[in-house]
Amino acid sequence: MVPLNKMNNQQPLNNSKNFVRRRPMSNGRNDNIFDVKYKVLLLGDTLVGKTSLQRFIGGKEFRPDIGSTIGIDFINKIIPVEKSKINLQIWDTAGQRNFRTIGKNYYASTKAFVLIYDVTNEESFNLIQQFNQLIEQTGLDMERRYLVANKIDLAQNRIVDEETGRRFALRNSMVYFETSCKTGENVFELVEQIASDLVRQHDSKILEFHKPVKENFAFNYHTSPIINHEIHDRPTEKIKKPKKKRNIFSSLSYESIDKNYRFNFRRFILCCKPS
Repeated sequence: MVPLNKMNNQQPLNNSKNFVRRRPMSNGRNDNIFDVKYKVLLLGDTLVGKTSLQRFIGGKEFRPDIGSTIGIDFINKIIPVEKSKINLQIWDTAGQRNFRTIGKNYYASTKAFVLIYDVTNEESFNLIQQFNQLIEQTGLDMERRYLVANKIDLAQNRIVDEETGRRFALRNSMVYFETSCKTGENVFELVEQIASDLVRQHDSKILEFHKPVKENFAFNYHTSPIINHEIHDRPTEKIKKPKKKRNIFSSLSYESIDKNYRFNFRRFILCCKPS
C-alpha cells in the first residue's frame, strides 16, 4: 500500500454543500478514524466518467469539461456500515490505451473493481471484456466486481440498453448498477453497496464488535476488533448470585406477634381459674 502522504496532498473532500444536501455518507467529523480500509479501482475506457464518478463521491460538483486522467489519482471516503466506519480508497486510472502501462503494485491489493462504460458509446461497453480479462490475468478475479452503466441521464442518446448490461454482468458474476454523475442517481447506492459487501466478506467480525453487549456477562469488550478478533469466541457464562437464607420471622410483624401473645395468655388464665 502506497503511503497517503506520498501520493497526493489533497485536503479532506467533505466541504461540498451540494454533496451534503443530497445524502451525506459521513458526518464530516473524525474522517481520519475508521475501522478498516479497502482499495477500490475504477476501470473503463477514456471519457466514460471515471473521474466524474470519483469527484462526485469525494464531494465535488459535476463538471462536463473534465479531460482524460493522466496517471493515477485516488481519494479516501469514510462510509458508515451499521455502526462501523469503512474507509474506501477509490483509485481513478487512465483510459484503456494507458492502463496496461501501470505497474502491478497499484492494483495488487485491490478488493473491488468498478468497470464503467458509457451507455451512449457501444465501443466502451465492448472494451469491458478486455478489462475483465486483465483482472483475471492478475489473479484477482475472485475479488468483488461491479459493472456500472454511466451517463443514464442521456436517455435520448442511449445505445446500450439495460438488458444487455444486466446479461453481461450476470454471465461474469458482477453486480450491475446504472448511474449518472451529473444528477447523482444511484452513486451513493453504489458506494454503500461496495462498502457493505467488502466488510461482510473480509471483516465481518468488525460488525459483530459494534453490536450492543448484553448485561450480566462474565467479560467486557475492551479490546479493539482489529487487534484481537478472538474475543468474540470466548465462552460466555452468566454470573450466579448467592441465594439468601429465608428467615421465618421476617414475614411476621410486631403487631401479629403481640396479638397472638395476648390471646394465648388469656387462654392460660382461663384454664388456671378455679371452678
